[in-house]
Amino acid sequence: MMLRPSMYQIISKNESYYSLVVGVAKRAREIAEQHVKEKEEAKAAAEKRAKMNGDQKIRLDDKTVKMVVLEENPVKTAVDEFAAGKYKLVDPELNSER
Repeated sequence: MMLRPSMYQIISKNESYYSLVVGVAKRAREIAEQHVKEKEEAKAAAEKRAKMNGDQKIRLDDKTVKMVVLEENPVKTAVDEFAAGKYKLVDPELNSER
């Protein structure tokens, strides 16, 4: 699958493709982990509400659980964020000199 925008549009001359791939992978993992956390929190809230209402299980039509849906692939979201300038690649060697 080809993602748009292309790598040429995202990185500058001093940055490497490898750095972009690693950066996108790390950001995609953060997005996926955040989604899992939100889904678990929604499930816990639904379970708490079910107990308060005297139900044994979560209702399948509970709106809280249904609302936590990952709308887009985390990798695509990460690529779009890098392309928009929301995230930038940082050279660790430059940061260690400060």
